[in-house]
Amino acid sequence: MEKRTLRTDRPGYQYRPNKDGTVAHYWNPRRAVKGSSPSLSTIRLPDGSTDEEIKAECQRLTAQLRDELRQLTAPRTFDGTIKSLIDLYRHDTTSSLHSVKHSTRIRDYEPSLRVLEKSVGKRRIDHLVASDFKRWYADWRKKGHRRASGAIKLLRVVISYGAGERLLGCSTAREILSYMRFEQPAPRTVAMTYDQCLAIVRKSAELKCPSIGFVEAVKFETALRRIDVIGEWAPVPEGGEFRWTGLMSPRDVSKDMILSIKTSKTGAKVARDLGSMPLVVEAMKAYKIPDIGPVVIDEDHGKPYWENRYTEKFRKVRDAAGVPSNVWSMDSRAGAVSETVEATGSLEAARDLATHTTTKTTRRYSRGDGLESSRKIAEARAGNRKKAD
Repeated sequence: MEKRTLRTDRPGYQYRPNKDGTVAHYWNPRRAVKGSSPSLSTIRLPDGSTDEEIKAECQRLTAQLRDELRQLTAPRTFDGTIKSLIDLYRHDTTSSLHSVKHSTRIRDYEPSLRVLEKSVGKRRIDHLVASDFKRWYADWRKKGHRRASGAIKLLRVVISYGAGERLLGCSTAREILSYMRFEQPAPRTVAMTYDQCLAIVRKSAELKCPSIGFVEAVKFETALRRIDVIGEWAPVPEGGEFRWTGLMSPRDVSKDMILSIKTSKTGAKVARDLGSMPLVVEAMKAYKIPDIGPVVIDEDHGKPYWENRYTEKFRKVRDAAGVPSNVWSMDSRAGAVSETVEATGSLEAARDLATHTTTKTTRRYSRGDGLESSRKIAEARAGNRKKAD
């Protein structure tokens, strides 16, 4: 069990004895500064640190966190730069940033906003011309096509926000951007296979983290999104600690293994018989769904997963299972769609499984080469010809 000290000269300090007799030192932001977000992670201090080094680092990290919290509550002003516009966009509760889901904000919006701040935050908006946007996009693309595409997308969003607020230069910049087109990254072509998912299920049991295998099995068999399986921690409108929402037992998963929920993205009603799904049955040899409470529990913390913690643990299991690193957790959904299309030859069946509104979306998730479905079509056509004879 983790031990703590009451010394006031090392704010946020905690320590834990290791099995070999050494001591692991930590700085806990929630203990260091009252009101810190529970989403902040504890930081392990360097092994072998002296008492003075521990003291200095705890004080440095605490002072840095307090400064960040002060900046969050300070009044925002627009000085004409991209950075100041982003600050306004982040803290104006009427901006679109506050209407998207928390997971979307953390996964898609914030990384791109940080790219904009770091690379072009000092630029004045009323001085921008088309060549600036072209040059920025080229520079961002050197570090990844998706990074460049995401940065341009958020730049459009933020400048449109500024134009709506009638901030200097934003309307002209938005008009310039509206005539510009940037090459989009190629759609993802990787889909997790049944064998890869099975390897992850078995390796997660071996590594004593069977929740990973259970989640991936459910996603692969049902085509549900990860957030619909592990749930989500998000801030509440009135402030305070983050709250979790997600699959609960027995409300959403009955004793006879019927899963019934509304999906988070479209609100579609979904019912799935988990007991009829081989990968889920295999995963449940090692993972037991709690009789009551959240269905998926992070073994390391005894509570539902935070998104980043799930991703980190998934990567460790995937690598240990020998699954290629270009296979991501999100690819199990694509695997479900691809396998369904190959097995049935029907985009409509895959659409219904994935709860897509159109088969156009389903087609993007179907990443097989169409070989099996083309064989079935050829067999059907040959059969019709024989009947005609």
